[in-house]
Amino acid sequence: MKRILVPLLLLVILQVAVLTGLLFGGGVMKRLNQNSVDIINERVINRKNYIEDEMLKRWSNLDSALNAINESAEKMKKQDPEGFRKIQSNSSVYTKLLDGSTEELISLMRQNMVTGAFVVLNTDDLSKDQKEGKYRNKPGICIRDYDPVASPSANNTDLLAERMPSELVKKWKIGMDTGWNSGFGFGDSNTPYYSFLYEPYMAAVENPDLKTTDLGYWSPTYTLKDNTSEVISYSVPLRLDDGTVYGVLGVELSTDYLKKLISFNELSENKTSAYILGVQDGGEGKPFQNAMVSGPAYNMYMKQSKEMQLTASEDYNNAYTISGEDSDILCSNIHYLKLYNTNTPFVEHKWALIGVVPTDELFAFSNKFSKTLVIVVAALFTASAIGVLVISILITRPVISLASDVKNSDPNRPIVLSKTGIKELDELGASFEKLSSDVFESARKFAQILRMASIKIGGFEIDQKENRFFMTDDFFRVFHCNKTWDHMSVEEFSKKMHQFAPYISKRNDQYHIYIFEIPTEKDPVWVRLSVQYGGDKIVGLAEDITKETLELKKMEYERDYDLLTNILNRRAFNSRLDQLFQQGESVLKKAALMMIDLDNLKFLNDTYGHDFGDKYIQKTAVGLKNYTPENAVVARMSGDEFFVFFYGYDTKDEIRGEIKRCWSKMDAEYLVLPNKQKFRLRMSGGIAWYPDNTMDYTMLIKYADFAMYKVKKRGKGRYGEFDSESYYEDAYLLQNKEELNHLIEEELIEYYFQPIIDVATGETFAYEALMRSRLDSIPTVYEILSLAKQESKLYEIERLTWFKSMESFVDLIQSRAVKKGTRIFINSIPNQDLDDKDVEWFEFHYGEYLNLIVQEITEEERGNREMQAKKEERMRRWGGSIAIDDYGSGYNSEHLLLSVSAQFLKIDMKIIRDIHKDHNKQQIVKNIIYYAHERQIKIIAEGVETYEEMQTVVKLGADYIQGYYFAKPSLLVQGIDEQKKRKLLELHNEKQNGQAHIIFPFPHS
Repeated sequence: MKRILVPLLLLVILQVAVLTGLLFGGGVMKRLNQNSVDIINERVINRKNYIEDEMLKRWSNLDSALNAINESAEKMKKQDPEGFRKIQSNSSVYTKLLDGSTEELISLMRQNMVTGAFVVLNTDDLSKDQKEGKYRNKPGICIRDYDPVASPSANNTDLLAERMPSELVKKWKIGMDTGWNSGFGFGDSNTPYYSFLYEPYMAAVENPDLKTTDLGYWSPTYTLKDNTSEVISYSVPLRLDDGTVYGVLGVELSTDYLKKLISFNELSENKTSAYILGVQDGGEGKPFQNAMVSGPAYNMYMKQSKEMQLTASEDYNNAYTISGEDSDILCSNIHYLKLYNTNTPFVEHKWALIGVVPTDELFAFSNKFSKTLVIVVAALFTASAIGVLVISILITRPVISLASDVKNSDPNRPIVLSKTGIKELDELGASFEKLSSDVFESARKFAQILRMASIKIGGFEIDQKENRFFMTDDFFRVFHCNKTWDHMSVEEFSKKMHQFAPYISKRNDQYHIYIFEIPTEKDPVWVRLSVQYGGDKIVGLAEDITKETLELKKMEYERDYDLLTNILNRRAFNSRLDQLFQQGESVLKKAALMMIDLDNLKFLNDTYGHDFGDKYIQKTAVGLKNYTPENAVVARMSGDEFFVFFYGYDTKDEIRGEIKRCWSKMDAEYLVLPNKQKFRLRMSGGIAWYPDNTMDYTMLIKYADFAMYKVKKRGKGRYGEFDSESYYEDAYLLQNKEELNHLIEEELIEYYFQPIIDVATGETFAYEALMRSRLDSIPTVYEILSLAKQESKLYEIERLTWFKSMESFVDLIQSRAVKKGTRIFINSIPNQDLDDKDVEWFEFHYGEYLNLIVQEITEEERGNREMQAKKEERMRRWGGSIAIDDYGSGYNSEHLLLSVSAQFLKIDMKIIRDIHKDHNKQQIVKNIIYYAHERQIKIIAEGVETYEEMQTVVKLGADYIQGYYFAKPSLLVQGIDEQKKRKLLELHNEKQNGQAHIIFPFPHS
């Protein structure tokens, strides 16, 4: 009995062990835990990016207030120099300056949506006071608004004065907080100077050559005397033109306000996690000072500690533990906020956002999964063991033949025994076969349980020494392969896996982890394959991670109505407007409906595909939501149509201001195309007013639609208001179209010429032909091209460009106004080219001048590689040249440079502007020139307007110069000023003699 019982039990144990080894020995639990850590990190990164964007682009934008206060101080010093020197001690002097600064501070708080703003005046040596421990009172203002998101009060009733002279409190009618003081009483209370005053002030004194924005300082948490509200602040020095530092200007953000913006609820379902906004001085590895803690997890374990030391986790990547604490709490990776430029005083003053989650909550899923597997495996083993025991008891004598069959059987298949011809033994064999089948059936049921679980798992094992292979039934089902195999060799398995190799989207060869993105009839699925190599055995585990991947991808869409844009759809918008209109004028007051239609969406879809069209729509939706007031109702009504409803205003001018601000912000947005070109957001809009135009919602939509139609007929990229008189007139319908037709038919354009100067000789090397309109109704080149594009007449404009510019240039040559051999640069319209008939006509009339032509192309040309190649081939045939225009203005200039055989490269004027003041621009231009000269490409610096700009580009190695410094574009070409020509040659000679050097406006390494 033992001879049969023991092998059967061992067989059951082996099968259970294999399954258990695949699950527990393959690192599944640890990988599940690592996935949980990675998800938390992704959420912390998203929140960090949001906070970093707010701190850099909104909260620290002090330029307007800084300039206004400095201008006031400059005037005071000019009018009364002696009095200004007493600005810290003479109340009449500092009260006057503070009075003029109050309005700027209030405006700064409103615009930047911060909880406080302040000005502190000082002309003392703060370091000396700090060293001696003798502190002095400082005049200043500190105003707070603890709810900056709420609509601002017109009479400042929502503001509180923390520090302000009493006469200014009365004048501005601002309420005094319980801890109010007329100034900053450092001397009265013998309180050390706050870091928001001391740090930026002393940095400005010690670094007079740095820009004010490089001296800005983010202060850790502090409280004002007699005030319990904790805040952080951003402050910059107040500095006159002569370098005199006379105080600081800054904004405050209360920790309560920050906690609302950094919600810990998104980290975990049970809401027991926490966000920590920490400050680290002295570089990485130093302890963090907790500037803000949002959530209960940290305080639950650290008992309100203000400092923490993080240590990298030994078990998980991108995770940290708090030094001195147990493993009940786990922190995400340290995600630093990039708040300071390099080589600035506070670059080692690092801010970071850290997520904190209790480990029992973070690893809840894997713990539950592990316990379930243990129970299932134990139950399977128990059931199988009982079955083997029952069968063994029924066997009364040894069955050597059956034992031999069992010994030689394939463990990957159910056991099949040969017939002995003896009834009892055959029945015994049949029972044994049934037992084996039951065991495999139990294994299949266990696999079925795994398939029913929230995660799909399959595994395999290869014994290279024995050349044996084992695979779970569900292994290839995880890869969504419906075919099943009763038996598979190692070679067949390897061949099958190679078929999935093209679907590997991510791989970690160090840990042998591979992520597959497998297309299916519906949506793609994601599978992670983990492989372990141990001696002669290879063990692999495949798991379906589609749910995890999709959860990450759809986090942004969970709260949105419109699947593409995350804003209201048509039905939700109509429902919201119905509710508002039922409340009437008491709520609506002055209101406006703006209908917006995206420009160029069809072009984007046709050229780059609907995916980029969707991104264009999404970019617009995000901008409208961000740049409109909080109570504005924003919706996507159809494919490229959006509605924005402004309401609750006292005057129409208030709404116009909001619309203008939104429009200017949207105008600066862009989409990066596959060719790295920046594609600007352009939209047209129409505005209808409530109740001035109508009090009916349906008519309001109709009027807004009409206003937008009017705008689009005048030209895209604008917005306009409803005009009732024009509404009943039809004459406007063909106006723009007819004007464009008139311009083309009558050839009502002319060309101005701007010289391009040779640095080596000081002579005019070439002229660029620049289009000018002769119609007042279509005054700009942009409007001409926009209308032509709308009316599909870009080819006619391209034809006029070539023939009219060349006609004018040849006239100048024949009249001897331009020397023979001087070249002409012609701006070709992207993705437009002359047809064969026009090329033949052009060659017939201007054949002897073809070699003088330099055709300018831009990044937009890459959208049609065939047309680009055709233009290049024609220039080679004519003996002309190719120039890359506006280099550096887009995101994919380098790709264009690599794909085009150009002889000239024109550096965009945005880079050239003020290049003598900017080391980064100089380095960029230096690199461009070095690379271009290596390829025998000549460099043209566009937009040179000052001597300093010319000096810098010449010393950097530019070959030619174009810009207002030498001449503006003109109908009749002008001579070059001899004095400027002489200066240019002197600079060139200095460079040739090796004397060139550039003095940078600030220290750098």
